[in-house]
Amino acid sequence: MATTTEVEGEHSPVQYRGLLDLPPEVRYQIYRQLFCHKPSPITLGFQDYFTKWASFSLSDEPQEPTFYTSLFRVNKAISRDTLEFAYSSNSFRFDKDIETFSKLSPIALASIKILRVYKNAWLNGSYATLFWKTLNESCPRLELLVVEAPSHVLLRAIPYMKDFMASMPRGPSRPRLILDLTVLDRHFSFDFPDREYQSALQDLHEDVADGGERSTRQQYEYVMRLPRHVREIRFILDVGPGAFRALEETLKASTNLCFVEDDIAPLAGDCIEGRGKRHCFAWREDIV
Repeated sequence: MATTTEVEGEHSPVQYRGLLDLPPEVRYQIYRQLFCHKPSPITLGFQDYFTKWASFSLSDEPQEPTFYTSLFRVNKAISRDTLEFAYSSNSFRFDKDIETFSKLSPIALASIKILRVYKNAWLNGSYATLFWKTLNESCPRLELLVVEAPSHVLLRAIPYMKDFMASMPRGPSRPRLILDLTVLDRHFSFDFPDREYQSALQDLHEDVADGGERSTRQQYEYVMRLPRHVREIRFILDVGPGAFRALEETLKASTNLCFVEDDIAPLAGDCIEGRGKRHCFAWREDIV
C-alpha cells in the first residue's frame, strides 16, 4: 500500500500511492476477485436442513463465496470501502441465525441490497422480532427483499397487503409488491385440488367472525412489519392447482387487493424446470 505507481497519461504521469488512490472502476475489479459473487444468495450464519436443501444448486459447490476478510482490517478507510463493496455486490439469505445477522458491522448491514428471508424468519419468535427490527433500522440501502414462507401462511397474509400499502402515501417511493408463484404439477402437489381449493379459500378469507382472531392478528402484524423503504418485496410461493384457483378467484373479485397478473423475469436460480407453471402478480393500483 505504501509503494508509488506511475501510469502514463496524455500529459503527465499519474501517481497512485495506495489502494484508495486507484479509480473506483479499477478498485472494484480487484474487489470482484476477492469477494466472489454467485447467483444464489450467501447464507448469513447457519441454515437448517430444509433451507439448505431447498436452495441447493449444482453450481454452489465450486462457486462457494470467499471473503478475503484481511482487507477489512487494514485501516478504517479500506475497511469501509471493501465492506461496502462486498455486502452491496452480493445477495444474501437469512434463515434464523439472528446472532450472526445482528452482529454484522453497521457498515455491512447498511450496505446490503438484496436479502432473501426463508420460512422460519417470517413467523413469530424473539429472533424473528429482532431480525425485522434490525432490517428496518439498520439496512437503509436494501432494495430487494424476497420472502419465502409456507403457502398457507402467506395466503392468510395476502388480504393485509392492502393495509400495508395504505400505510404509505402513494408514489414511486412505495415498495413494489410481487407474488411470484409456481403452480405445481399434479404429481408434485400433496393434496386433492378440490380440498386444496376449499382450504385456500378459508385461508384467504379467514377473519374474526370465523374464529380466527389470533391468527388474523398475527398475519396482520407479519405484513405490517415489512420494510417500507425497499424498492421491491417479492413473495415466493409454491402452490397446488386448487390453491392457485382460489387465489386467482379472490384477486379477481377483490376491489382492494390490486394484484394484476404480469410478465416478470424470475430471480436468478429460481426458475426450476419441470415443477410447474410460473405465474406472477404485481400490485398495480393504476389498473385495478
